[in-house]
Amino acid sequence: MISNFRLEQNKIIIKNSGEFFGALGNYEYNIGDKLYEFAIMKRDDFDKLERIYNQLIDLVSYAKECETMDIKLDSFWKMFQIVRACLEFSPYTHFYTQVLIDIIIKTYNTKIFRSDLLFKSQIGVLIENLDYCPNELYSELEENEYTPEILIAKWTESRRKVSPEESSKYRKFFQTIKELLIRDLIEKRQDLKERLELISEYSNNTLVRSLSVPEKLYLYETKKLFDGQYVNTKPAHAVFLDTKFKTKYICDTLLPKEERNLNFDQVAKIIKERHISVKEVYEIDNTEDQIRFEIFKVIQNDFTINKCQNCGRLFIPVTNSNNPNQKGRNDQKYCNNLYLNTGKTCKEIGALNQQKERINESTILTEYHREYKRMYGLHYNHPDKFNEKKFKKWSKKSKQLIEKYSDEQIEEFKQELKEFSDSIFKI
Repeated sequence: MISNFRLEQNKIIIKNSGEFFGALGNYEYNIGDKLYEFAIMKRDDFDKLERIYNQLIDLVSYAKECETMDIKLDSFWKMFQIVRACLEFSPYTHFYTQVLIDIIIKTYNTKIFRSDLLFKSQIGVLIENLDYCPNELYSELEENEYTPEILIAKWTESRRKVSPEESSKYRKFFQTIKELLIRDLIEKRQDLKERLELISEYSNNTLVRSLSVPEKLYLYETKKLFDGQYVNTKPAHAVFLDTKFKTKYICDTLLPKEERNLNFDQVAKIIKERHISVKEVYEIDNTEDQIRFEIFKVIQNDFTINKCQNCGRLFIPVTNSNNPNQKGRNDQKYCNNLYLNTGKTCKEIGALNQQKERINESTILTEYHREYKRMYGLHYNHPDKFNEKKFKKWSKKSKQLIEKYSDEQIEEFKQELKEFSDSIFKI
């Protein structure tokens, strides 16, 4: 099942009009955002996808077993809502959802367990139940591409009435397929996490950042990031990366015949006035290529995915929390996720830890911190004699002393700080 992917202003757009059981209308997401969200998912997160897929199985099975056309068509439109929910969970469910629906429909239509569709969709999972092994006849059969018209015809196609026993067998088969798909998707997540951690490790390396995009692609492929195939070309020593992405150019606007027959300048004027343009679209037919495609774009656009030095999760640095699309500094070490039950973000915890490290490493800061706690205690216990104005004066002056001395001049610093403190608060 081939789907079209388009790039537009650092967004990936899954371009679909319902064919191949995709969502009605386009689905778009920022390059890199969904990639790292998928990589940091936990096993429990996939329980939500399992619930959605259970709803999908129930809906499609109900539609195929029902004999009323109105109910079939109503279920057809409800199916797209569930497909949309799958994409909201993760866009990398796109091909898994398509093949699950296709298997359900064609199993009912042929009365055969259509596990062959897994392999035709390049989802090579291991089916242990021999009853569900691909049927040889259908394994060799080439599948017709779906158009919206063929899709709805297959959806509403009815054979003889399905018995309760058959229905039970089908649904058990669909549950098995669902489990295999989710298991394979989880493996994809783990593999992606390892790839992004590799990028995270080297993306801030000065030497790596100095490389051109083609050089970076070659470097990461050498480290097995893409696991693509380099093949010999002419000249014999040359190599190129086989991305397996087909690129085509699509225009959504079709000029009527009378306008196409106008002269060159008139047609050019119409194109300019109506802002008609051709969009570059990539043809992708499986989840692995979808993920590989987006990793390419992350590297090509020089996006940074860092690994939090506090919680270990991957994150995309941002400068402005109100604008997630604004990319931040590459050297950010901590994410903005809440850490455990502390009520603080990793960034806040990291700042506190850095402050403690600076204090521990500097004798002057250690002495200042000790004196600060003493003076704050005096301010707290003697608010009339040592008021807020005096404490702020002490704080400002003592910080200036920190800049005046180095750690090697600790004794001079201690002496001047003590004299200043005594002058501010006389016992």
